Amino acid sequence: MSKKIAFILAGGKGERLWPLSRENYPKQFVEFKEGHSLFKLTLKRLRPFFTPSSIYIISSLDYKFTVYNQIENSDFLSKKEKERLKENLIIEPVSKNTAPAILLGVKCLEDKISDEDIIYVFPSDHFIKPLSKFISSLKKAEKLAREDLIIVFGINPLKIQPGYGYILAEGDKVKKFIEKPEKSLAKKLIKKGAFWNSGIFCFKKRVFLEELKKYADKIYKPYEFAWNKFVKEFSKLPKDSIDYALIQKTRRLGFIKFEGEWTDLGNWESFLEFYSRNKENYTVGEAYLINSKNCLVFSPHRLAALIGVRDSLVIDSPDALLVLKKGRASEVKDLVNILKKENKDIVKESPTVYRPWGYYTVLKKADNYKVKEIGVYPKKYISLQKHKFRSEHWNVVEGGAEITLGKKKFIVKRNQSIYVRPGCKHRVHNPTNKILKIIEVQIGSYLAEDDIQRFTAY
Repeated sequence: MSKKIAFILAGGKGERLWPLSRENYPKQFVEFKEGHSLFKLTLKRLRPFFTPSSIYIISSLDYKFTVYNQIENSDFLSKKEKERLKENLIIEPVSKNTAPAILLGVKCLEDKISDEDIIYVFPSDHFIKPLSKFISSLKKAEKLAREDLIIVFGINPLKIQPGYGYILAEGDKVKKFIEKPEKSLAKKLIKKGAFWNSGIFCFKKRVFLEELKKYADKIYKPYEFAWNKFVKEFSKLPKDSIDYALIQKTRRLGFIKFEGEWTDLGNWESFLEFYSRNKENYTVGEAYLINSKNCLVFSPHRLAALIGVRDSLVIDSPDALLVLKKGRASEVKDLVNILKKENKDIVKESPTVYRPWGYYTVLKKADNYKVKEIGVYPKKYISLQKHKFRSEHWNVVEGGAEITLGKKKFIVKRNQSIYVRPGCKHRVHNPTNKILKIIEVQIGSYLAEDDIQRFTAY
């Protein structure tokens, strides 16, 4: 009997959702609602239909530890499920868009799945509800895929959106697929009854490879090589999406209409539209709105108040504030490009960075000092290291730590502190079963992360 496999694509950057989405912490990992990121919601959505051993996550090396952290902090997963999902993380040698990423997943499972096994492809940055209709669509797609078709999932369009793919369908067959048409053509397609392409696909392994070889041979060709050569050739592949490389060319498309609610959260306006249906405003965090209408306020870290404001979006992050009028959300990418040209780190770096041992969050920084919150997971170590240009003061605020300074070890409990001078070898160990939290104050002439000489791994 053939198996069902799920690929979750989790390597995108999501620049239109700045300032929450950053290059080192893109939108799929941001906790937008009720402690769940889009990535976590994707995992949760797939659990009723797939076993943990059949779910594979495809992402870049930059996000490896972020993915681990997201899995570890998914309270709906058992310990066994978490370990299996971590084992099933597939790292792209180089980020190359969705067509090469899917091929990489198929290559990694070359000896584990048969030609007739069914593969589903899911983006990791969607809101979808209700679950019952989603699962029903997956079941229908599986039956149709067994007819040697590549299945696309259509969404009823809410407005003209040139950035999406459009599907003209008749029953369960696709008459035409148009990827990202101009606005005028998108308008005509909607009048003809076209659907948005959801970005979810379903196909047999054999059918995918046959069609990729036929329509995108440059991408397919490395698949025939042994693994080491495949990895080497992977870096030379074009950065093509599966939509451009294959879906708009193949004639073996099947169609499933999804009856539920869907958004890919492409920009802040889509967030407002999806969540503010039948509401005057939508807020995340503590917010007060007086005589204000049709507004989004995203401020999970501090109180926000709007008075007499209409048709506006207010997005607050720990280190940046974005305010824009409704209808101008597409210009956020223009802002990001300006910041990139000026080499602003605020585009690349999120205040919180994840590591194998835990995380750190930059709370405050200036030319000669930096303040961090450091979280060390139970039983984990930070590497033995030293710094040339800075000293560090550590204050334990939660849990307990075993600190190595030079050749000595110290037990530091809550409400105790310790000083690390420049040039001193040091290490942090959390020997407890609870998270360790430290407030670190760095003082020195150079505070960048590359002022670290490591003597051990994590």
